[in-house]
Amino acid sequence: MVSRSIWRSERFGALTAARDKLVYFFFLTCEHQTGTGCYRLPDGYAIADLGWSLDEYVTSREAVEAAGLIDRDPDTQEILVERWLRNNPPQNQKHATGIKNMIFAVESDRLREKLEADFLEAWPAEQIQGGHRLANSAYLQGRHQ
Repeated sequence: MVSRSIWRSERFGALTAARDKLVYFFFLTCEHQTGTGCYRLPDGYAIADLGWSLDEYVTSREAVEAAGLIDRDPDTQEILVERWLRNNPPQNQKHATGIKNMIFAVESDRLREKLEADFLEAWPAEQIQGGHRLANSAYLQGRHQ
Protein backbone atom coordinates (compact mmCIF):
# COMPACT_ATOMS: atom_id res chain seq x y z
CA MET A 1 0.00 0.00 0.00
CA VAL A 2 1.26 3.46 -0.86
CA SER A 3 0.41 6.02 1.79
CA ARG A 4 -1.11 9.30 0.67
CA SER A 5 1.24 11.06 3.08
CA ILE A 6 4.08 10.32 0.67
CA TRP A 7 3.41 13.67 -1.00
CA ARG A 8 4.27 15.45 2.28
CA SER A 9 7.38 13.36 2.92
CA GLU A 10 10.62 15.35 3.07
CA ARG A 11 12.57 12.34 1.80
CA PHE A 12 10.25 11.86 -1.17
CA GLY A 13 10.21 15.62 -1.78
CA ALA A 14 14.00 15.55 -2.01
CA LEU A 15 13.61 13.65 -5.30
CA THR A 16 13.60 16.41 -7.89
CA ALA A 17 13.38 14.35 -11.08
CA ALA A 18 10.10 12.73 -12.07
CA ARG A 19 12.10 9.69 -13.17
CA ASP A 20 13.45 9.27 -9.62
CA LYS A 21 9.94 9.41 -8.17
CA LEU A 22 8.80 6.86 -10.73
CA VAL A 23 11.58 4.42 -9.80
CA TYR A 24 10.62 4.79 -6.13
CA PHE A 25 7.02 3.88 -6.98
CA PHE A 26 8.46 0.95 -8.94
CA PHE A 27 10.29 -0.21 -5.80
CA LEU A 28 7.05 0.06 -3.82
CA THR A 29 4.84 -1.76 -6.30
CA CYS A 30 6.90 -4.02 -8.56
CA GLU A 31 6.15 -7.72 -8.87
CA HIS A 32 9.35 -8.53 -6.96
CA GLN A 33 8.02 -6.81 -3.80
CA THR A 34 7.37 -8.94 -0.72
CA GLY A 35 5.54 -8.51 2.58
CA THR A 36 8.80 -7.38 4.17
CA GLY A 37 9.57 -4.63 1.68
CA CYS A 38 12.87 -6.38 0.95
CA TYR A 39 13.56 -8.38 -2.16
CA ARG A 40 16.25 -9.37 -4.63
CA LEU A 41 16.28 -7.08 -7.67
CA PRO A 42 19.19 -7.46 -10.09
CA ASP A 43 19.68 -4.38 -12.25
CA GLY A 44 18.84 -6.41 -15.36
CA TYR A 45 15.39 -7.25 -13.98
CA ALA A 46 14.69 -3.61 -13.17
CA ILE A 47 15.75 -2.25 -16.56
CA ALA A 48 13.72 -4.94 -18.32
CA ASP A 49 10.65 -4.06 -16.24
CA LEU A 50 11.07 -0.31 -16.69
CA GLY A 51 12.31 -0.31 -20.28
CA TRP A 52 15.18 1.99 -19.30
CA SER A 53 18.90 1.94 -19.99
CA LEU A 54 21.19 0.77 -17.20
CA ASP A 55 22.58 4.31 -16.76
CA GLU A 56 19.09 5.82 -16.41
CA TYR A 57 18.09 3.21 -13.83
CA VAL A 58 21.28 3.40 -11.77
CA THR A 59 21.12 7.21 -11.66
CA SER A 60 17.54 7.13 -10.36
CA ARG A 61 18.15 4.24 -7.97
CA GLU A 62 21.10 6.11 -6.47
CA ALA A 63 18.96 9.25 -6.04
CA VAL A 64 16.27 7.25 -4.24
CA GLU A 65 18.89 5.62 -2.02
CA ALA A 66 20.54 9.00 -1.27
CA ALA A 67 17.12 10.34 -0.22
CA GLY A 68 16.89 7.56 2.37
CA LEU A 69 13.89 5.89 0.77
CA ILE A 70 15.61 2.58 0.09
CA ASP A 71 18.64 0.70 1.26
CA ARG A 72 20.50 -1.68 -1.03
CA ASP A 73 23.05 -4.41 -0.60
CA PRO A 74 25.04 -4.62 -3.83
CA ASP A 75 26.52 -8.00 -2.87
CA THR A 76 23.13 -9.73 -2.61
CA GLN A 77 21.34 -7.38 -5.04
CA GLU A 78 18.58 -6.85 -2.47
CA ILE A 79 16.52 -3.68 -2.09
CA LEU A 80 14.88 -2.69 1.20
CA VAL A 81 12.13 -0.10 1.07
CA GLU A 82 12.73 1.93 4.22
CA ARG A 83 9.84 2.10 6.70
CA TRP A 84 7.91 -0.59 4.81
CA LEU A 85 6.72 -2.39 7.93
CA ARG A 86 5.79 0.90 9.60
CA ASN A 87 3.39 1.55 6.72
CA ASN A 88 2.43 -2.11 6.12
CA PRO A 89 2.46 -3.81 9.54
CA PRO A 90 1.28 -7.37 10.09
CA GLN A 91 -2.49 -7.57 10.28
CA ASN A 92 -2.70 -10.67 12.47
CA GLN A 93 -0.57 -13.47 13.95
CA LYS A 94 -0.63 -15.58 10.78
CA HIS A 95 0.49 -12.60 8.70
CA ALA A 96 3.21 -11.81 11.26
CA THR A 97 4.46 -15.40 11.10
CA GLY A 98 4.68 -15.18 7.31
CA ILE A 99 6.64 -11.95 7.51
CA LYS A 100 9.02 -13.43 10.10
CA ASN A 101 9.71 -16.34 7.78
CA MET A 102 10.39 -13.96 4.87
CA ILE A 103 12.81 -11.99 7.05
CA PHE A 104 14.90 -15.11 7.55
CA ALA A 105 15.10 -15.58 3.78
CA VAL A 106 16.85 -12.22 3.31
CA GLU A 107 20.45 -12.96 2.31
CA SER A 108 21.98 -9.66 3.41
CA ASP A 109 22.87 -9.73 7.11
CA ARG A 110 22.71 -5.94 7.30
CA LEU A 111 19.29 -5.66 5.67
CA ARG A 112 17.95 -8.62 7.66
CA GLU A 113 18.98 -6.96 10.93
CA LYS A 114 17.25 -3.74 9.88
CA LEU A 115 14.14 -5.74 9.06
CA GLU A 116 14.22 -7.50 12.43
CA ALA A 117 14.29 -4.13 14.19
CA ASP A 118 11.50 -2.77 11.95
CA PHE A 119 9.42 -5.90 12.54
CA LEU A 120 9.70 -5.55 16.31
CA GLU A 121 8.60 -1.94 16.07
CA ALA A 122 5.57 -2.99 14.00
CA TRP A 123 4.87 -6.21 15.96
CA PRO A 124 6.27 -5.98 19.51
CA ALA A 125 8.14 -8.94 20.99
CA GLU A 126 5.36 -9.75 23.46
CA GLN A 127 3.15 -10.56 20.46
CA ILE A 128 5.62 -13.14 19.10
CA GLN A 129 4.01 -16.47 19.85
CA GLY A 130 5.46 -19.91 20.28
CA GLY A 131 9.08 -18.92 20.86
CA HIS A 132 9.56 -18.22 17.16
CA ARG A 133 13.19 -18.25 16.06
CA LEU A 134 13.06 -14.46 15.59
CA ALA A 135 13.01 -14.21 19.38
CA ASN A 136 16.42 -15.92 19.34
CA SER A 137 17.93 -13.85 16.53
CA ALA A 138 21.22 -12.03 16.91
CA TYR A 139 19.39 -8.71 16.93
CA LEU A 140 17.06 -9.59 19.79
CA GLN A 141 19.84 -11.23 21.77
CA GLY A 142 21.95 -8.06 21.51
CA ARG A 143 24.59 -9.72 19.34
CA HIS A 144 24.14 -7.41 16.34
CA GLN A 145 26.70 -4.81 15.35
